[in-house]
Amino acid sequence: MGTRVAPSTKSPRPRKGRKVGKPRGRTCRWTGELDEVLKAAWARGGLRAAWRAIRQYQPTWSRYSVKKRAATLGLCRRRAARWTDTDENHLLWSIDSNASLALIAERLGRTVAAVRKRLRDLDYTAESLGGFKVKDVADMFGVPPARVQYWVAEKLLLTKGGRITDSSVSKFLADHPEKIPFESLNVDMQNWLREMGYPGRGAMPKGAGAINE
Repeated sequence: MGTRVAPSTKSPRPRKGRKVGKPRGRTCRWTGELDEVLKAAWARGGLRAAWRAIRQYQPTWSRYSVKKRAATLGLCRRRAARWTDTDENHLLWSIDSNASLALIAERLGRTVAAVRKRLRDLDYTAESLGGFKVKDVADMFGVPPARVQYWVAEKLLLTKGGRITDSSVSKFLADHPEKIPFESLNVDMQNWLREMGYPGRGAMPKGAGAINE
Protein backbone atom coordinates (compact mmCIF):
# COMPACT_ATOMS: atom_id res chain seq x y z
CA MET A 1 0.00 0.00 0.00
CA GLY A 2 1.17 3.53 -0.72
CA THR A 3 2.18 5.92 1.99
CA ARG A 4 -0.61 8.21 3.08
CA VAL A 5 0.10 11.93 3.09
CA ALA A 6 -1.04 13.72 6.19
CA PRO A 7 -3.39 16.64 5.54
CA SER A 8 -1.74 20.05 5.71
CA THR A 9 -2.29 22.03 8.89
CA LYS A 10 -1.63 25.36 7.17
CA SER A 11 -4.62 27.58 6.51
CA PRO A 12 -5.24 28.28 2.83
CA ARG A 13 -3.90 31.54 1.47
CA PRO A 14 -6.44 34.15 0.40
CA ARG A 15 -6.69 34.71 -3.30
CA LYS A 16 -4.54 37.51 -4.61
CA GLY A 17 -6.36 40.81 -4.88
CA ARG A 18 -9.14 39.72 -2.49
CA LYS A 19 -9.49 41.61 0.78
CA VAL A 20 -10.41 39.29 3.62
CA GLY A 21 -13.26 40.34 5.85
CA LYS A 22 -14.70 42.98 3.54
CA PRO A 23 -17.98 41.87 1.99
CA ARG A 24 -18.29 42.67 -1.71
CA GLY A 25 -21.14 42.70 -4.16
CA ARG A 26 -24.03 40.41 -3.25
CA THR A 27 -22.72 39.65 0.24
CA CYS A 28 -23.67 43.17 1.39
CA ARG A 29 -27.23 43.35 2.67
CA TRP A 30 -28.51 46.82 1.86
CA THR A 31 -31.55 48.16 3.68
CA GLY A 32 -33.76 51.12 2.94
CA GLU A 33 -32.16 53.01 5.81
CA LEU A 34 -28.64 52.42 4.46
CA ASP A 35 -29.78 53.48 1.00
CA GLU A 36 -30.99 56.80 2.41
CA VAL A 37 -27.68 57.30 4.23
CA LEU A 38 -25.85 56.57 0.98
CA LYS A 39 -27.97 58.99 -1.05
CA ALA A 40 -27.61 61.85 1.44
CA ALA A 41 -23.84 61.41 1.76
CA TRP A 42 -23.39 61.04 -2.00
CA ALA A 43 -25.19 64.33 -2.56
CA ARG A 44 -22.79 66.03 -0.14
CA GLY A 45 -19.50 64.66 -1.41
CA GLY A 46 -19.77 61.77 -3.85
CA LEU A 47 -18.20 58.35 -3.33
CA ARG A 48 -15.72 59.38 -0.68
CA ALA A 49 -18.35 60.92 1.59
CA ALA A 50 -20.74 58.02 0.96
CA TRP A 51 -18.17 55.40 1.90
CA ARG A 52 -17.31 57.22 5.11
CA ALA A 53 -20.99 57.46 6.03
CA ILE A 54 -21.69 53.78 5.35
CA ARG A 55 -18.64 52.72 7.35
CA GLN A 56 -20.31 54.22 10.42
CA TYR A 57 -22.88 51.42 10.11
CA GLN A 58 -20.92 48.72 8.28
CA PRO A 59 -17.18 49.19 8.97
CA THR A 60 -16.16 46.09 6.97
CA TRP A 61 -17.89 47.02 3.73
CA SER A 62 -15.57 47.98 0.91
CA ARG A 63 -15.46 51.13 -1.20
CA TYR A 64 -16.28 48.96 -4.22
CA SER A 65 -19.52 47.77 -2.59
CA VAL A 66 -20.62 51.33 -1.90
CA LYS A 67 -19.82 52.40 -5.46
CA LYS A 68 -21.71 49.43 -6.89
CA ARG A 69 -24.77 50.23 -4.79
CA ALA A 70 -24.58 53.87 -5.85
CA ALA A 71 -24.59 52.76 -9.49
CA THR A 72 -27.62 50.56 -8.82
CA LEU A 73 -29.44 53.54 -7.29
CA GLY A 74 -28.53 55.70 -10.29
CA LEU A 75 -26.29 58.04 -8.30
CA CYS A 76 -23.18 57.67 -10.47
CA ARG A 77 -22.72 60.13 -13.29
CA ARG A 78 -23.73 58.70 -16.61
CA ARG A 79 -21.15 58.44 -19.34
CA ALA A 80 -21.34 61.44 -21.61
CA ALA A 81 -22.91 60.93 -25.01
CA ARG A 82 -20.57 60.74 -27.99
CA TRP A 83 -19.99 63.90 -29.97
CA THR A 84 -21.81 63.89 -33.29
CA ASP A 85 -21.06 65.96 -36.39
CA THR A 86 -24.10 68.07 -35.51
CA ASP A 87 -22.73 68.71 -32.00
CA GLU A 88 -19.35 69.74 -33.36
CA ASN A 89 -20.88 72.03 -35.98
CA HIS A 90 -23.01 73.68 -33.32
CA LEU A 91 -19.95 74.06 -31.09
CA LEU A 92 -17.86 75.74 -33.78
CA TRP A 93 -20.74 77.93 -34.91
CA SER A 94 -21.27 79.07 -31.30
CA ILE A 95 -17.58 79.85 -30.88
CA ASP A 96 -17.61 81.95 -34.05
CA SER A 97 -20.71 83.73 -32.70
CA ASN A 98 -18.84 84.77 -29.54
CA ALA A 99 -20.97 82.57 -27.28
CA SER A 100 -19.46 81.80 -23.88
CA LEU A 101 -18.41 78.27 -22.97
CA ALA A 102 -21.04 78.19 -20.24
CA LEU A 103 -23.79 78.99 -22.74
CA ILE A 104 -22.46 76.46 -25.26
CA ALA A 105 -22.32 73.77 -22.58
CA GLU A 106 -25.91 74.52 -21.57
CA ARG A 107 -27.13 74.32 -25.15
CA LEU A 108 -25.36 71.01 -25.77
CA GLY A 109 -26.30 69.51 -22.42
CA ARG A 110 -22.65 69.05 -21.43
CA THR A 111 -20.22 70.42 -18.88
CA VAL A 112 -17.87 73.33 -19.55
CA ALA A 113 -14.95 70.94 -19.01
CA ALA A 114 -16.31 68.65 -21.73
CA VAL A 115 -16.63 71.57 -24.14
CA ARG A 116 -13.08 72.72 -23.40
CA LYS A 117 -11.75 69.20 -23.99
CA ARG A 118 -13.57 68.93 -27.31
CA LEU A 119 -12.15 72.26 -28.42
CA ARG A 120 -8.67 71.02 -27.57
CA ASP A 121 -9.34 67.83 -29.54
CA LEU A 122 -10.27 70.05 -32.48
CA ASP A 123 -6.97 71.96 -32.10
CA TYR A 124 -8.64 75.02 -30.58
CA THR A 125 -6.65 76.54 -27.73
CA ALA A 126 -7.06 79.61 -25.58
CA GLU A 127 -4.23 81.20 -27.52
CA SER A 128 -5.73 80.41 -30.91
CA LEU A 129 -9.06 81.83 -29.80
CA GLY A 130 -7.35 85.02 -28.64
CA GLY A 131 -8.92 87.40 -26.18
CA PHE A 132 -8.40 87.89 -22.47
CA LYS A 133 -9.46 86.35 -19.19
CA VAL A 134 -11.68 88.37 -16.87
CA LYS A 135 -8.78 88.82 -14.45
CA ASP A 136 -6.55 90.07 -17.28
CA VAL A 137 -9.05 92.76 -18.27
CA ALA A 138 -9.59 93.72 -14.64
CA ASP A 139 -5.85 94.20 -14.18
CA MET A 140 -5.54 96.18 -17.42
CA PHE A 141 -8.47 98.47 -16.59
CA GLY A 142 -7.61 98.82 -12.90
CA VAL A 143 -11.04 97.63 -11.74
CA PRO A 144 -12.30 94.67 -9.68
CA PRO A 145 -12.94 91.39 -11.58
CA ALA A 146 -16.58 91.50 -10.45
CA ARG A 147 -17.07 94.72 -12.40
CA VAL A 148 -15.68 93.13 -15.56
CA GLN A 149 -18.00 90.15 -15.05
CA TYR A 150 -20.89 92.62 -14.81
CA TRP A 151 -19.88 94.23 -18.09
CA VAL A 152 -19.76 90.79 -19.68
CA ALA A 153 -23.23 90.00 -18.33
CA GLU A 154 -24.51 93.31 -19.73
CA LYS A 155 -22.95 92.49 -23.15
CA LEU A 156 -20.68 95.52 -22.97
CA LEU A 157 -17.83 93.04 -23.34
CA LEU A 158 -18.27 89.98 -25.54
CA THR A 159 -16.68 86.58 -25.06
CA LYS A 160 -15.47 83.84 -27.36
CA GLY A 161 -14.48 80.48 -26.00
CA GLY A 162 -14.86 81.84 -22.49
CA ARG A 163 -12.44 84.73 -23.16
CA ILE A 164 -13.20 88.40 -23.71
CA THR A 165 -12.51 89.25 -27.34
CA ASP A 166 -9.96 91.83 -28.48
CA SER A 167 -12.53 93.61 -30.65
CA SER A 168 -15.01 94.03 -27.81
CA VAL A 169 -12.25 95.42 -25.57
CA SER A 170 -11.41 98.00 -28.25
CA LYS A 171 -15.07 98.92 -28.67
CA PHE A 172 -15.55 99.20 -24.92
CA LEU A 173 -12.55 101.52 -24.63
CA ALA A 174 -13.90 103.72 -27.40
CA ASP A 175 -17.53 103.78 -26.22
CA HIS A 176 -17.11 103.81 -22.43
CA PRO A 177 -13.79 105.47 -21.53
CA GLU A 178 -15.41 107.09 -18.48
CA LYS A 179 -15.73 103.67 -16.81
CA ILE A 180 -11.97 103.24 -16.60
CA PRO A 181 -9.83 105.00 -13.92
CA PHE A 182 -7.36 105.97 -16.63
CA GLU A 183 -5.32 108.48 -14.57
CA SER A 184 -4.60 105.88 -11.87
CA LEU A 185 -2.93 103.50 -14.35
CA ASN A 186 0.79 103.47 -15.05
CA VAL A 187 2.16 105.12 -18.17
CA ASP A 188 2.80 101.89 -20.06
CA MET A 189 -0.76 100.69 -19.49
CA GLN A 190 -2.18 104.07 -20.52
CA ASN A 191 -0.24 103.96 -23.77
CA TRP A 192 -1.35 100.38 -24.43
CA LEU A 193 -5.00 101.27 -23.82
CA ARG A 194 -4.67 104.15 -26.28
CA GLU A 195 -3.35 101.70 -28.87
CA MET A 196 -6.31 99.42 -28.16
CA GLY A 197 -8.86 102.20 -28.71
CA TYR A 198 -9.00 104.48 -25.69
CA PRO A 199 -9.65 108.04 -26.99
CA GLY A 200 -6.86 109.55 -24.92
CA ARG A 201 -9.02 111.90 -22.88
CA GLY A 202 -6.67 111.55 -19.94
CA ALA A 203 -3.83 114.04 -19.67
CA MET A 204 -0.46 112.91 -20.96
CA PRO A 205 2.14 112.37 -18.24
CA LYS A 206 4.55 115.25 -17.67
CA GLY A 207 7.63 115.08 -19.80
CA ALA A 208 6.15 112.48 -22.18
CA GLY A 209 6.05 114.94 -25.08
CA ALA A 210 9.67 115.98 -24.61
CA ILE A 211 10.84 112.37 -24.55
CA ASN A 212 9.00 111.52 -27.76
CA GLU A 213 10.30 114.52 -29.63
